[in-house]
Amino acid sequence: MKRMIAPRLSNGRSRITFGSRLPEQIKEAFRIIAKQENKSMSWVMEEVIIDYFGLVRPKYIKSKKSK
Repeated sequence: MKRMIAPRLSNGRSRITFGSRLPEQIKEAFRIIAKQENKSMSWVMEEVIIDYFGLVRPKYIKSKKSK
């Protein structure tokens, strides 16, 4: 089964690279969650941050598969 990556943002902006300097234990936790949910680690990190801070989710471009 192919891993799902974070959908593109509808405003055309690119995501900022984040997480390369996190402690290894935290990165491993994100890897485990990503594997369980079949998502990219960056998408899992994005969702965790949105949920934790109660942020409004950005608008995404719908993938060709979900249309």
